[in-house]
Amino acid sequence: MTVSVRPDPFTLIAYDAKEIGSIVEDVAAVLGISPGVDIDIEVDEELFAPLTGHTTDLVDGRVKLWISGGNLEDSKRPRTFSPEQARRDFSVMLLRAADRLSEDYAGAPPDGEMTRGERAAWDVYAVGRAGRLGLPVRRQAQLYEFRLQHGFTDVADAAFERLWDAEHVTWAGIREICKETGAADRGDSKIPIDLLRQK
Repeated sequence: MTVSVRPDPFTLIAYDAKEIGSIVEDVAAVLGISPGVDIDIEVDEELFAPLTGHTTDLVDGRVKLWISGGNLEDSKRPRTFSPEQARRDFSVMLLRAADRLSEDYAGAPPDGEMTRGERAAWDVYAVGRAGRLGLPVRRQAQLYEFRLQHGFTDVADAAFERLWDAEHVTWAGIREICKETGAADRGDSKIPIDLLRQK
């Protein structure tokens, strides 16, 4: 497995590309990502809280991860790298990468073409699994984000619970959840973080 991190070196923040690459390699091994899959990581060192977010895509068999610098910072020490935060976020991203590498997600569009409802549902499925791996996750924050896209209803809450506890969900299952909650009827909408990337 080849893991590449950009920028290298960082010039605006005191992050270390080798440290980030090492964390990603370790997480990938724990999650069982095939050693034959290469991973490219782009950290946007200009974007900091509240402009945070990340995307996971698959291009020509390579995993492409994009993440804002703010996702990796220590909440108590701004612009200081947090290995724990990095491990948590990269675990969620690589869980989604593992999904994309499976046939079950062959029909999933790139993150930038996904609706907010689809992305919110997939995130719940990924973060729920990360929590079961022992990583610190914020269930209530994830529920709120899901409700913003799927509605503050009993139907949406039941869908959240199924996604959070699920051992296996396909892309077709994600889309079915969106139909069930009505999120699919909202039409296409850009993921906010994708708009930030076009700055």
